[in-house]
Amino acid sequence: MRIYIDTSVINGLFIEDVDIKTATESFFEYARRSNSVLYSADLIVKEIERTPQELKRNKLERALAEYDVEFLPFSDEVEKIAHLYIREKVIPSKYLPDAVHIATASVHNISILVSWNFEHIVKLRTKIEINRINRQYGYPQINISSPREV
Repeated sequence: MRIYIDTSVINGLFIEDVDIKTATESFFEYARRSNSVLYSADLIVKEIERTPQELKRNKLERALAEYDVEFLPFSDEVEKIAHLYIREKVIPSKYLPDAVHIATASVHNISILVSWNFEHIVKLRTKIEINRINRQYGYPQINISSPREV
């Protein structure tokens, strides 16, 4: 199985909320047991590089390596679709990275996107509208879920 993760999932490994941390650890264990391939946008590396605490930044970088996350490139096509999600008011313009994560999964035909971002990504309206836009523009349907749901 091919699964796309955004930055919130890696952060979930190091969060103080025990429920989220445990669910995230279970998700990664499931991914390993099922031989799933984990993907993210190369954007995730830039987001992690901006982590101000060096110790946390190092932990996040090690987790990406430990779970063999493969990085997908930013492209003109990803940018076009991300801006389409914003223009259609599915994702607010100030949250362009969220749109880029969804667009990257869509462009690279990864049918499962996992996130802890319930504000802009893992919510019913977003799921419906993303899939409407993807259908309209010839991109695959995408299942947007939290780590608990996988």
